[in-house]
Amino acid sequence: MAEADAFPAALAGTVAQLLPALGSNHAPPPFAVRQDGQVLQIPTRTYYDSERLLACTRLAGDAGVIALCLGARHHDGHVREACLRQLLLQERAWTVPFVVHLCGEYVLEIIEVIGAVLPAWNAATLARYLGENPAYVDTLERRTISYWSCYYREQYPVWGDYPGRRTMAALRALQQLTLR
Repeated sequence: MAEADAFPAALAGTVAQLLPALGSNHAPPPFAVRQDGQVLQIPTRTYYDSERLLACTRLAGDAGVIALCLGARHHDGHVREACLRQLLLQERAWTVPFVVHLCGEYVLEIIEVIGAVLPAWNAATLARYLGENPAYVDTLERRTISYWSCYYREQYPVWGDYPGRRTMAALRALQQLTLR
């Protein structure tokens, strides 16, 4: 039950109840981040059946939001984007790692969706999370540069015009906030 390690311990029971409905998942090793002092192991990718996963995203309460988080790591970019759009309607602190990780990926449509809402979405929680994970944010920025260079340099010849760069700049600005 590796998925339980992707969420705060308080959600372990809900995750355990949700997993049988999702079915099997043969995921690669997770990546580690810190949130509010707790180490979370976020799935790199999930391989749940899309229909089952999307059905679970409609469950009430935390179970549906957990399914959205796991869907935001799905191997199908269309499923990731659909789950992200719903996830951005949530303001639970534990959803932040799932949204932030998408900022360092290659699907431009997803990055644009996040970039459009990032400055106003859960700013205090984002700032705290980014402050706890400076090396991780550095890695996301390096990925953003690599994906721009490999896939988008022709479309956006100026680095500053690339939506991923603007999204990373918004993350960096939030990272610099001093919270009281």
